Amino acid sequence: MKSIFSNLTDDQKKWKEQVDAVLKVELEPHVEAIESGKKDVIDVIKALGKHGYCGITFPEKYGGLGLTVMHELILTEAICSYSLPVDMSRLSGSYPAMLAKFFGKMRDLKDYIEPLVKGEKIGAFCFTEPDAGSDLSRMKTIAEKDPATGELILTGEKRFITNGSVADVLVVYARNGAFIIDSKWKGFEVVEEYKMMGLHGLHLGHIKFNAIRVPAKNALFFTEIKPASAGQGKTGKTDAISAMQDMLSPERIMLSVQALGVAKTALKIASDYSQSREQFKQPISAFEGISFKIADMATKFEAAKALVEKSVNAMQNGTLAAMAKLFSCQVAFEICDDAVQILGGIGYTNKYPVERCLRDVRLLRIGGGTDEIMKYIIQKGIYKGEMEKELKPGDAKPSMFG
Repeated sequence: MKSIFSNLTDDQKKWKEQVDAVLKVELEPHVEAIESGKKDVIDVIKALGKHGYCGITFPEKYGGLGLTVMHELILTEAICSYSLPVDMSRLSGSYPAMLAKFFGKMRDLKDYIEPLVKGEKIGAFCFTEPDAGSDLSRMKTIAEKDPATGELILTGEKRFITNGSVADVLVVYARNGAFIIDSKWKGFEVVEEYKMMGLHGLHLGHIKFNAIRVPAKNALFFTEIKPASAGQGKTGKTDAISAMQDMLSPERIMLSVQALGVAKTALKIASDYSQSREQFKQPISAFEGISFKIADMATKFEAAKALVEKSVNAMQNGTLAAMAKLFSCQVAFEICDDAVQILGGIGYTNKYPVERCLRDVRLLRIGGGTDEIMKYIIQKGIYKGEMEKELKPGDAKPSMFG
């Protein structure tokens, strides 16, 4: 299917053709097996890793392909047109390596990076906690320095962690830092793996860190929490949340692309079905109740594409990224819902993937910031004049994806 991105260069078009050919072999035959639990999504990730798809923007010396963020987005869209859980697992799997690069720690953490980039090991990104969802100020996970050894003692828990229950390497955010850990270390505990409404096959874990000893070099950043005066508890700069902000806009754009990758599949199936399904001696596309619905779906899709593409070209505009995520994820859900409606009874069965698309895409209106949080960010940005600013080439901050 045609890419959601317009004006691709010849190189980018060639890349999409290569990606489509690989996914036909490595992913398409396994989608239903992943959905039914007969094949582990991690096996597919490792197969994609052999093609360099777990480290597209990394240098070749680390096992990557040395390509651009746009190449990453093209791949994301292509994978999500088949399976959202596969792309969520793939991206999360390389997060520790991406963040090591983002924080300039590739030399210290090189032993972790190459296996992640090649897909030989699986990573996870740990941020959300039982008491800290949208309200990140409630984060409790903390690291304390052992003065005797210089190690950092990490204590806390995280939930809703993609790959969390199966990961080899994890990047863990605490109130006062971020750390690369190994799941084999003493003190790492998998509490449970969630079963979900959609995204079947995705490993979503609740995990605990029971005084895990982390080597100092494994800290992406760390601020020591120092004892305060009697009765005042502990004080210190807790800048993990502020350090997270630079990552959120690119991540939300990536989620927007994922949403449209899913919606594209649902829209095509609904359009094709409406032209082949006959009722009252004519295809149901002849009825305006159906054709007008297709018109609405296609219009929403094109509008979302334009907004997402604009956000890609201004990657660090947080207000625009929030707009893209809010609109594209809502639109994708509506398109998938309408696709089920057009297919009718057969659409509610697993004979067509539209019901899976509907269940899967629903999470994107929650993960990475809920619709409500996106609206808060948007209104705040508008009042601050963010939409009036134009980023100049030198203004853009580095992205963890590039």
